[in-house]
Amino acid sequence: MGALLGALSAMSVGCSEMFGRKGSLAAGVLAVGVVSQGVAAATALVFALALSGEFLWPDLARGALSGVGFGVGMVTYLGGVIRSSSTVVSPLVATMTVVLPFSVAVSGGEEASILAFTGVGVAILGLVFVTVGGRATVGVRQGFLWGMTSGLGYGLGLSVLIDTSSASGPWPAAAQRLVACILTVLLAVALRQSVLPSKGVRWPPLASGTFGGIASALYVLGVQADALPAAVTGAMFPAVSVAVGRVVFGDVVRPPQLLGLGLVLAGVSGVVVG
Repeated sequence: MGALLGALSAMSVGCSEMFGRKGSLAAGVLAVGVVSQGVAAATALVFALALSGEFLWPDLARGALSGVGFGVGMVTYLGGVIRSSSTVVSPLVATMTVVLPFSVAVSGGEEASILAFTGVGVAILGLVFVTVGGRATVGVRQGFLWGMTSGLGYGLGLSVLIDTSSASGPWPAAAQRLVACILTVLLAVALRQSVLPSKGVRWPPLASGTFGGIASALYVLGVQADALPAAVTGAMFPAVSVAVGRVVFGDVVRPPQLLGLGLVLAGVSGVVVG
């Protein structure tokens, strides 16, 4: 069940990023981030109320801390794909969101086989192919820096959710997205940028937020059910992001990058099977 919920979460993340990127091109990263995170918080809250989770303060605190990571992760991800390409940024983020939660889960007592450890190594090898193979794309260095920052934010944000209690249900996800929204608002105000997009381009961030809230709720439920496979399958969203980047946004996808992406996904699969 954990692997399934993680995979569904990854699909939702890919859809969220597609709409978020579309909106960012017209309205700016921060304006889209504010609306997206706010709607995501409301969506996760609906899940929490529907599933009757308990209001546990320690888990809410973990969710809030996760929101700090997600706020950084989302803004730097969208900033990265605008300056570079999803084929550079997404696998970087994916690898970090595999390695960090996996390491936290294992250090916390979760059992992992040799195959699982090998899978993490294969995913990192895939990262090398993706970044080296992306030299012909635009803004590879910027994409690498923004992607690594986003990956650290998302990876740490996901890691702190692993120890949440199943009794709390999706409440940590609601706290996560609410804090991420507040941080994005503060950043937009500090940089004197628009907090809300214009009326004509508000639907993409609304759609992004809806899918984002679903993704967070499913991820929390997944790690509560079975931490390791959920944490890893939850990082499989690059398959969606790269496909969307190629079809919708015309991103350049080179053969070494395809090989690297394949290795990342193969490594993720090895962790799940292991």
